[in-house]
Amino acid sequence: MEDRGSQQMRNLLAAVFLGIFSYFLIHSMFNFDIIPGTSYIYNLKGPLIAPNMVTVVLFDWRAYDTLGEAFILITAVFTTGILFGRGVLGGDVSQKDTTPVRPPTVVQKIFSAPLVFIIVALGLVLTLGGHITPGGGFQGGSVIATAFFLSVVVFGFKHNVFSISHHNLERLEGIGALIYLCLGLVGLAVSGYYLYNVGANIYPLGVGETLQELLKYPDSTNAGIIPYLNIGIALKVLSGFCTIATLLMGAEKK
Repeated sequence: MEDRGSQQMRNLLAAVFLGIFSYFLIHSMFNFDIIPGTSYIYNLKGPLIAPNMVTVVLFDWRAYDTLGEAFILITAVFTTGILFGRGVLGGDVSQKDTTPVRPPTVVQKIFSAPLVFIIVALGLVLTLGGHITPGGGFQGGSVIATAFFLSVVVFGFKHNVFSISHHNLERLEGIGALIYLCLGLVGLAVSGYYLYNVGANIYPLGVGETLQELLKYPDSTNAGIIPYLNIGIALKVLSGFCTIATLLMGAEKK
């Protein structure tokens, strides 16, 4: 009888909280308004930062979101290491016998290696051209990671095209994260705004010409530090996904 009363009380509380949430949700929908100047600011200031609005939204207005996505990936790698990395984190999975259960066929051997290089080339184009196309570091790093997956699945860790160890993947991931974080700190130091585009200096906020020229990407698009952020994110995403694959490949049944 007591359990039934407790269940009814929980149902009542759930109904009350659902009603409150529904009220605020409906109230927000009916009173939702867009500031008229938002689109004007995007179109006025965007071309001064980067040559396309996709890049502007991704990094100059959404750089913190990209930083958050990188930390989510770090959490995913850390969680995978805890669950499946037993016996792998202390050693090197590349030295284990991780050859495929079925040996690769002749067709796989012939086509997989050149296909891996084509995929890597596509990933590099997406990363380095992310400031002039709808690509970017996250997409480019993910594409290159698929080439790593293909190489490992066909040839195994010992004989795959990349021949990169788990520890080197950790270093690569750290380098990518440091590039992004340090560029953000440079903006904070010279302008007061974290991840401020120092190389473009759109507003101008007292950034010295020497530092501005030093960090400006050497092309005519006036993208500032956005291409460097793309490179950092690409390294971070690439190494993160490859680390997860490495841990899963080296997991052993207990």
